[in-house]
Amino acid sequence: MIALRIRDIAKPNGPFGRTKLFADIAAGRLVARKVGRSTVILADDWRKYLEGIPRASAA
Repeated sequence: MIALRIRDIAKPNGPFGRTKLFADIAAGRLVARKVGRSTVILADDWRKYLEGIPRASAA
């Protein structure tokens, strides 16, 4: 089982910012866990979150 930290997922200039991730955690769209002061997301939960994002429509 792999755990990812928010700082590893929310990279500068990446598609996901910290604010968006924490908003989705608060809304229940992304499952997160606390380990001490760190917020972690299990790789399986991250995959499910990504799979739940709507596909982009063809332009």
